[in-house]
Amino acid sequence: MLEIRNVRKKYGHQVALDDVSLSIAPGESVSLIGESGSGKSTLSRLILALEKPSGGVILWNGRNVSELRGKKLYRDIQPVFQDNTGCFNPRRRVMDSLDEPMRNLLGIPAAEREKRICSLLERVGLPVDIANRYPHELSGGQRRRVCIARAISIHPELVILDEAVTGLDATVMMKILALLKALQRETGCAYLFITHDLRAALYISEKIAVMKDGRIVETAEHVSSLSAFKHPFSKQLIGNRKYILLNQEDYNEILHE
Repeated sequence: MLEIRNVRKKYGHQVALDDVSLSIAPGESVSLIGESGSGKSTLSRLILALEKPSGGVILWNGRNVSELRGKKLYRDIQPVFQDNTGCFNPRRRVMDSLDEPMRNLLGIPAAEREKRICSLLERVGLPVDIANRYPHELSGGQRRRVCIARAISIHPELVILDEAVTGLDATVMMKILALLKALQRETGCAYLFITHDLRAALYISEKIAVMKDGRIVETAEHVSSLSAFKHPFSKQLIGNRKYILLNQEDYNEILHE
């Protein structure tokens, strides 16, 4: 489905990505983990064809993503970003934000879109009356849930979750992680889960790629515990409390919910 082959990205003399290769199969959940500035978000922008790679190729179902810009690509791939300000027009209600991708990419009638909006809000654990509120009236966790609802509204094949749970308190984070797992079971979509928290990555995915300084230094598959990681940098992330947002007690709680 998604094939990233030997991708490089340079900004002037600065190398942001260096020989990055990664694949995501239909329905698969893959996590990409690394420190801030390691190149994770740059890679997500290249997948979404917001920028072009300096070398290598990114294929979506066998076609270069640069050839599928616009509706053809975004019908299949939807992002959820940590900074969700671009997802919302502050002068428009939540209903309008949820309606837009269905109207533009699916072309279904207004009455059907309205029914879907109510269903989407319920699926992400929000009351239906939130549809009539404005973005500034929602909490950070509620806005993140609306962004997830917007992303899944058109039934994409892949959702890119770029630091989608970063900055939330532990309780809200746990609820959204559990929601993401449930939605994937329900919809069958694939995830690219970008984070700097190995425990959150472990909860979401069995395939985890670790990125450092623009390179993937380790890709672990069929991961069931943190002991699966062997690279020194991966172990450094595990041992650095700065990059562990969930403590062990919190992690156990969501793992055995």
